[in-house]
Parts: sequence; C-alpha cells; structure tokens
Amino acid sequence: MMLGVQDLSWACQVDELVLKSAIFLAGCLQRCGYDMNLSRIELLLERIAVAVENIAEALDNIAEKQNELVKDKKNLYSQKKSNNTEKLEQTEKNELYPLEEIEKENTETQQNINKIDEFLKSKSIQIKSIPDEDAADYVINAMAVFIGDRYSSISKIYKKIKREMQHGGTITEHLANETQKDISNICQFCTRLHETAFLEEYKYFKAPRYLIKAKTTTLPRAQNFLSGQWLERYILENVKESIKGVSQELSKTLSFSYLINPKIILPNGNDFELDIIFEVEGVFYWVEAKTGDYQQHINKYSNMAKTLNLDYKHSIMVLTDINPSASDSLSALFTMTVCQVSEFPKFIRDLLFEDHSQTK
Repeated sequence: MMLGVQDLSWACQVDELVLKSAIFLAGCLQRCGYDMNLSRIELLLERIAVAVENIAEALDNIAEKQNELVKDKKNLYSQKKSNNTEKLEQTEKNELYPLEEIEKENTETQQNINKIDEFLKSKSIQIKSIPDEDAADYVINAMAVFIGDRYSSISKIYKKIKREMQHGGTITEHLANETQKDISNICQFCTRLHETAFLEEYKYFKAPRYLIKAKTTTLPRAQNFLSGQWLERYILENVKESIKGVSQELSKTLSFSYLINPKIILPNGNDFELDIIFEVEGVFYWVEAKTGDYQQHINKYSNMAKTLNLDYKHSIMVLTDINPSASDSLSALFTMTVCQVSEFPKFIRDLLFEDHSQTK
C-alpha cells in the first residue's frame, strides 16, 4: 500500500495520541491502586517513543521513494509520448509514397483480373463471385508457408488435430522417438496454432516425458484453414516467390495476376469453385489443392482442364499425401500434373522459367 503526504500526517497524529493515551493510562492505574514502579513506566514510555520515531522515519522514507517513483514515471511517460509522436509523424510521412503505390498496384491488379475474366469468358465461363481480401491474410499466409515447408515433420500431429477439430476433442502426442528437428517443428507448429486461437489449449512436457497435450477448437475459421486453406495459401505464396525469382534470373519484369477461390458458372450452368487460377504474361495456370481424399475429385478436375483448354503442365493438382510413383501414374492417366506438396516449389519455378525464358 502506498502512503501519501496526508496519510503520513494522519499517522503521526495517531502516534502522538497513542503516546498521550499511554501516559494517561499509567496515571489512572496508579490512582486505582495498581502498583507500577515509576521507573518502569518511564522505561515503557521511552520504548514507545523510540518505536514511534522509527515508524515516522520509515514512513518518511516510503514517501520519499514514492515521490521519486512518481517523478520517474512522469519522465518516462513524457519520453515515450515524445518518441511515439516522432514515430507517428515519421510513419505519416513514410505512408505517403506507399499509398500511391498501393493505389497503382490495385489498378494494375484490376486490369490483370480482367485478363483472367476475358480468358474464362473465352471458354464460356462466367465469374460468379470473388472472395474479399482479409486483413489477417498475412498471418494465415505465414502459417501456411510454415506448414508446407515442414509438412513431412508435422504431418502426423497435423492429421490428429484436423480430425479432432470436427468435435473440439483433445490430442496427446508422444515425441520421444522423434528427432530433435522434428520435435522443434512440431512444437513450433502447435505454438503458432495456439497463438492464433486455432488451438484452445496447448502444453509441451519436456524430457523425460516428451509429451504434447492440446485441445482443439471448433471455430469455423480454424477448421477451414486446417482442412485445406493452408495448402492453397502455400501454393499461392510459392507462385509469388517463384515469379519473383524467375524475374530476377531472366532480368525482366513478369506481369502477374491471380484469383483464389473464385466461384464460377460453367458452360452447362453448373457451379464450380477454382482453388487458384493465375496468369503470367498471358500464360494461364490452374492449380487445385487437396489435403484429404482426392480419388473422387480427380476425374472432375481432368474434365475441368479440358474445359479450360489447358495442357497437363498448366493444370496442376497438389496433394499432401501421395508417393512419387502414384503421382506419376495419375499424371499419365488424367492428363494433368499431380505432385506432392514438397515437389511443387521446384516444379512451378521450373515451369515458369521454361514458359518465359524464350519470350522477350
């Protein structure tokens, strides 16, 4: 409890009153016949006086420290306020140019989206709706890249979480037999999910237990992300990085636009949703992503590739759990490229380089 100046004054008044009361009480006791030696009373009063002085000194020290603390806080507040004002002013100055660039980028993106729209219309396909951009997309994208780059390490616990999220269940995972690298990846994965509220609870017990306990959530956003959205985002981020890398390698700028999850109307009137369609310098690419069973979809996707009139290299299906031999067989059977998530970054970079290294 912190004491102010009024508190100290009041305390001293109380101490003085206690001292006077003690003297009065001693006198009363003597008058009532109690045998108290005067020297003993004087000694008692002297001790009380010393104690009161010590209390007063301690209170003075507390008040002095409190005043110093208040002064320091005021100085710190003034300094932070000044720094924040400077940062705000600098931010406002710095934002002027980027805002112009953002407006320019939005205009270019709209023009490029028109390219995709024209391409689809040429196939008698109509765009029905396009999802709005989300302010939290950068967080989702970063998480997606983390999962995709480390999928082989975290796939086991990822599948458990994905399964238990259907009813908000709990999971227990023993990591004693995992490598240190895999343990690190798994723990980072769970920590990130917990920080974004995609796990309600998470606890890792270190050696010798090497145990993870977690409680999943039924939040629709979390379920959408782990059921497949992360793979779509991973693909898109890899496409962007590959275009940037190929542009630098070829020393030329490559125009680029994309749509993610657009709902379309096919020539026969049926609705369909594309995962990702993008174009680079007028060359079009379509990518579908699957984190679960793909068998029931692959024939439908093969027919869609024919509707889009895209060859097997530019009609791509990315799967999380398929061995290379199976992906090669599927690619041959259904005239579209089927690849593992780990194979996609190299595949798309090589394809982009091949498509645009011969153009001026």
